[in-house]
Amino acid sequence: MEQVFVRAYAAHRDGRLADAERGYRATLAADPVHVDALHLLGVLRHQQGQHAEAADLVRRAVELRPEDAALQLNLGNALKALGELEGAIERFRNALTLAPAFALAHYNLGNAYASIGRHEDAMYAFGHAVRLQPGDASSHNNLGNALHALGHHAEAAEAFRRALKIRPGHAGAHNNLGMALNALGDSAGAVEHFQKALRREPRFVAAHFNLANTLDATGYHAQAVAGFEAALALQPQFPPALFGLGNALAAQGRYAEAIGPYERAIGFDPKFALAWLALGNAHHALGRHAAALRAFDEALRVRPELAAAHLNRALTWLTLGDFRRGLPEYEWRLDPAFRDETAARGTPVALSADALPGALPRWCGEPLAGRTLLIQAEQGFGDTLQFVRFAPQIAARAQQSGARVVLEVQAPLIPLIAPAAEAARVALIPQGAPRASIDADLHIPLLSLPLALGTTPDTLPAAPSYLSVPAAYRRKWRGSLGGQARRKIGLAWSGRIQKQENRALPLAALDPLFALDGIDWIVLQPDLSAAEHAALDAHPRARTIHRLGDKLDDFADTAAVIERLDAVVSIDTSIAHLAGALGAKLWLMLPFAADWRWFTGTDTSPWYPRARLVRQPRPGDWDAVVASVAHALREG
Repeated sequence: MEQVFVRAYAAHRDGRLADAERGYRATLAADPVHVDALHLLGVLRHQQGQHAEAADLVRRAVELRPEDAALQLNLGNALKALGELEGAIERFRNALTLAPAFALAHYNLGNAYASIGRHEDAMYAFGHAVRLQPGDASSHNNLGNALHALGHHAEAAEAFRRALKIRPGHAGAHNNLGMALNALGDSAGAVEHFQKALRREPRFVAAHFNLANTLDATGYHAQAVAGFEAALALQPQFPPALFGLGNALAAQGRYAEAIGPYERAIGFDPKFALAWLALGNAHHALGRHAAALRAFDEALRVRPELAAAHLNRALTWLTLGDFRRGLPEYEWRLDPAFRDETAARGTPVALSADALPGALPRWCGEPLAGRTLLIQAEQGFGDTLQFVRFAPQIAARAQQSGARVVLEVQAPLIPLIAPAAEAARVALIPQGAPRASIDADLHIPLLSLPLALGTTPDTLPAAPSYLSVPAAYRRKWRGSLGGQARRKIGLAWSGRIQKQENRALPLAALDPLFALDGIDWIVLQPDLSAAEHAALDAHPRARTIHRLGDKLDDFADTAAVIERLDAVVSIDTSIAHLAGALGAKLWLMLPFAADWRWFTGTDTSPWYPRARLVRQPRPGDWDAVVASVAHALREG
């Protein structure tokens, strides 16, 4: 029968599996304890995908010859295929006890460890494999994967480069090197290697997906759309690619088109919380507030602690004027978990942990009873200018009980706010002041004051003006803007540009304003790009457009200028809030999905009585906004 076994083995080696199986079974019929026939029939059944039978056959061989490392290895392979990873690891380790220099056992042990997330153990196993078998590209590649999973991205990149030196056409190593370079901040290098992987394997779904993600993250949204679509053409039921496609479309303002991919992603994976969140954001951007709320609710059903979903639900409620539900939920902006700017429209900047006095308890509106309250500005200049109106209310309460209020704001706002703070008996300090110098008992973030006060849209403190120009600045700017023969109107068309920013106009869109006769335009933006300066220098109406440049040292300077103007036209920036706080006449140009504080369906604001809100009639339509403002100015 030994000849039958030899012929079966030759057939197996030649790939004639049916002939090999008949030979092995004939051998075992004659000799049921023929170890090599048991072993090799098990290997053959493993090759055919019959892993349970394979494990049974090889286990019988191991019991007959337990000291054979190759048998231990192949039993481990069959167990791994069955998902019995702990059993597989035990067998691979048995093989290495018997043969410590068995490179394939180290390699397979590394793969098993990687499968259960034991990446450090996998790293050591692959390290042994590459030392024993330095010319094996797969070992270097998998060592790189383990290093990457452990966050050792530079070492991982070197391992992938070694794999590519051994096998230059290794598409997987190119893809993995791209991922490591991405983690190292080299997005251009990452794109290059994803593209190399795809040139080698055009149907490599992961490389299409990784390339698209990298392009989207670096602002190449249209190219990212093509990359996600390529991945989906190969693997249509791929929720992360559908999610990425939706994000790339949304980043271009194509929210209506983004909804379909988000919904398909959720259809394949109903527990995909970030897709529910993104779907809600897209609906919100289209003004579909009820649909947005339903999507945010679903995101929170799946992940109750998803801070961005809580926050965006709050923004939707607040947009609708629902302060009762919106203000408590808005506190999620302070949650340390809230870090993903792509998840929120108009993402707030939370107070960092080291910005909060560690020992100070939070004030929630209870009587202060002689204590000192620290109010902290927490977001941008415009937010501080808008919400500082609440500080005098708090100070009035405090004084009734012998308490004290300290207000911490950004340093450039100190000269402007100082007169109002002094009048309200509020101590004013700049952000960054030494904590040891602040003798406070309680603290509260500035934008949490409406919640603490129980504010509703009907009780917003909306005085015609609540800030004024300091006398020294009024004297500084007296006579600086010339006479009154022409109307003088302040202008701001962009603020601090953020990811997916919708509060900025291209300068060219303002030409209908510049074309108006009898107006001198005073540019209130302190910072202009070189391209904007060049465009204004070359503008046909350049003599009517005046840039103040470095003459504006702080917000009190800008306030002094606004006080001498007939009106202000502004995008939603700190300039608009400054004009509103001063009681200036204001035309506020708003995107279709405006920030929550401008509410919806109204052209007036309870925050600023002299402001007129001019909204886009559809997403991205700034031309209609500018035309409406131009018409209003033309009519006087």
